[in-house]
Order: sequence, then structure tokens, then C-alpha cells
Amino acid sequence: MRSQLKKSLAVSVLAAFLFLAPGCIPALEKIEIADLQRMPQTPLAYVDEAGGDQPLKPAERQQHRAVEFLERFFAPWHTDGPFDETRNPFWAVEWACENEVFGENLRPVEKGRIKELIEQAAASDYPSLSRRAVTVRRCDLRALPTDSPLFNDPRTPGQGFPFDYLQHGALAANTPLLATHLSEDGTWVFVETPLLYGWMPVTDLAWVDEEFVDTFETGRYLALTRENLALFDTEGIYRFSAGIGTVLPLIKTGDMEYEAYIAVADADRQALLRKAPIPTEAGDVFPLQLTPRRIATLADAMIGQPYGWGDLYGNRDCSGTVKDLFAPFGLWLPRNSSQQAQVGEVMSLEDLAPRQREKRLLQEGIPFVTLVRLPGHIMLYLGEHEGRAALLHTLWGVRTRTLTNREGRWLVGKTVITGLEPGMERDGFFLSISPLLERVESMNILVPWNQQKKIDVGN
Repeated sequence: MRSQLKKSLAVSVLAAFLFLAPGCIPALEKIEIADLQRMPQTPLAYVDEAGGDQPLKPAERQQHRAVEFLERFFAPWHTDGPFDETRNPFWAVEWACENEVFGENLRPVEKGRIKELIEQAAASDYPSLSRRAVTVRRCDLRALPTDSPLFNDPRTPGQGFPFDYLQHGALAANTPLLATHLSEDGTWVFVETPLLYGWMPVTDLAWVDEEFVDTFETGRYLALTRENLALFDTEGIYRFSAGIGTVLPLIKTGDMEYEAYIAVADADRQALLRKAPIPTEAGDVFPLQLTPRRIATLADAMIGQPYGWGDLYGNRDCSGTVKDLFAPFGLWLPRNSSQQAQVGEVMSLEDLAPRQREKRLLQEGIPFVTLVRLPGHIMLYLGEHEGRAALLHTLWGVRTRTLTNREGRWLVGKTVITGLEPGMERDGFFLSISPLLERVESMNILVPWNQQKKIDVGN
């Protein structure tokens, strides 16, 4: 009888515990992580006034990197065949066939729909052409010829929206392309660059000829320094919008504005050149001088922007932010975070205890040109704040786990400045927070003063 009573009491206690436990977990969707209030959310606040305008790299070495940048940027117009970086152009065919994938309604996609996409890709005919082109607007590059998303199981944390597995990334307007394949119906084109490859609608590009290429490659270029800049030609016709990371051919400079070439498409999708006035406060001669203050000023325009997986919806993810931030300075960075972490002087931190990793970053990291990597994520080190490292990154969310072992995310969903342990103020018995610091693997200085390593641009 006593044993039965004890058992009933234990069951009652467990039931009460399970009933009360959810109420002890804060409603995180209504709360921002404390770092966003504790730490200044402007990169300019982290600039050392004494050295803020000092170059982080000798001018001639920066110029050399800028030449490399332009060589890679224009490479699609100076090659005849597919790029070596396009290692597996049809990986998504195998993935969609071997896995259950989900559509925009978060329901499993029917096999018939997958079959149609595979037929449209016409993989057996690749490469079916070799033709030079240029983007005429910011465009997404897709793993299959469709705008519709494909997700892994949306019931799993870190899957589903917004992680559209068909999204390779986005290219700025007026980016040189090599078109190497057409879809079965001719409405999508497969394009390649040293940065990205994938499918885009034919309506997002214009075909270029030798005369266009010769004129477009002026030898002098303008880097945009403002986000969401609407570009009009000299006749007042709106052509496209562009932002930080966009480089255009420079025609002339003036006190109030620059004049640059922009590419547009005619009725036959042939590229035409138009001149566009650009205010001096919205751009500068490429490459910009690499100083902490200039980097911080550009980064300040990105703070608070929504997270965009693979740069979807006109936004950026972590590696997209880093890549675009350094493009105006002539530093070519790969699109993938793991490849970005191999640029420059790389220091492994894996063998150190978490606190020692941060200590080494504070001791040896150079603010504004040091990247910090953990699996699947990249951050820019800004310097020290109240004795801890401050980092700029475009963050989807912080990992969480309940007492019942249910994994989730405390969503951030934008470009922010945090420490290496965002959200730990809510770490407790009922809800555990996974600190970024425990997963940090390496740091790399992009522009070591006395070294210059070649950038790996593999995807």
C-alpha cells in the first residue's frame, strides 16, 4: 500500500512538473537578447579614435588586391568554358530525388513536380552554350530553374523557412556572367562566375559583345557606399536599385556627383550602355582606402537589416554581409563562410578552452579585418567592449534546448553587434542556451600587414 502511494505521488509530482515547466520558459519571440541593449549597435562606436583613419594595409598591397578583385570580377568575359569552381552544377537533382523535400506550403513536394524540374534542368545536355552576359538587376542564382523554394523538413530547427536549399546566392546588378546552359523551355539560363553559379531567368540578363566589353572595362571604377540606391540614367529613366558591394565603370568625377556606365537590355536582350549620375555621398572611387572608420561607416548602413538566407529577398546572410562589406575595398571574398575563413592569416582555436579562444582573439585579432568562424557562421571582430569581444554578424538565431530536450531557436533575424555569448542571460534550468563561443573554430586576419596569401574562391 505504501509503495503504491509513493508511486502515485511520484507520478503526480512529475505531471505537475511537466505542466508547470512550459510556464517557466520565457516567451523568447517577445524578447530581444540583452547584447542588443547592452552593446552599442553602431560599428562606429568601436573605432579607436587614435587610429581610426590609419590604413590597415599598405596602399600598394591593397591596390594589388584590387587588381585581383577586378580580374575575378571580369573573368566570365575572358574564358571559353565552364569554371573549375562549378564543381557539381546539378547537385540539387540528386538531393531532390533522394530526400523528402518540402515546398512553400511546408508540405512534401510531389514526385511529379520534382521530375518536371529535373527535366527542365536538362543536365545531360550541359554545357549547351558559351555566351557572355551581364546582369541588368540584382538577381538570385538558383540550384534548379525555379523561383519556388525547396526545404528540408520544416519541423526540424534550422530547417524550413527561410532556408531554401535552392538558393545559391545573389549577384549585384551589372555583374559579368558566362552563360553555359539553357533550360529545356529556354526561359532559364545557367550562369557561372568565380563567385557563384546557378540558374536565373533569362529576363534578368543582357547578352554582351566585344565592343560592349571593351567599353565597360574602363579601368576606373566606382564602388557604391549606400544601400538601396535607385539608379536612373541621364534621361531620368529608372534602371535598377543597388547597394554596397556593387562596382560600376567610372566615366568621370565631379564635385556633386559621379558619372558611371550602367548596362540595360534592349528588346532583343542585347546589352546597351547608359550613363548614370551618382551622388558623391553614395559612392567613391574603387578601391576605398582600407581604414577602420571607412569599414565601420559602410557596416553601419547594414546594421538592423533583416536576415536573408543566401541573400534572399534583397537581404543578406552572414557571409553575404562580409563579402559585400569588403568588396568596395577591393578585397575579393568567397561566397561561402567556410571559404571566407581560409582567407589571409588563419589561426585555429579548436584546441583552446572557450574562454582562451576569446582571450586570443582579444590579444591577436585586428579590429575590423579579423573574421571569426564557427560551423556555418562567420562574424567580423570589431574590438573590445567592457573586456569582452564585440562582433558584427548577420544572425538568424541562438540555439536553445528545453528540459525535455526539445531544440529550438531564439530568433534574432538581422545584422547586429553582439558578444560571443548572446542570449546567455536566459540560460537556466528549464531552458539552456548554446553559446557561440563554445563552437568557435578559428579566426583569420584578412589583410596581415607583412603577408599576402592568395584567396581561394571555391564554392
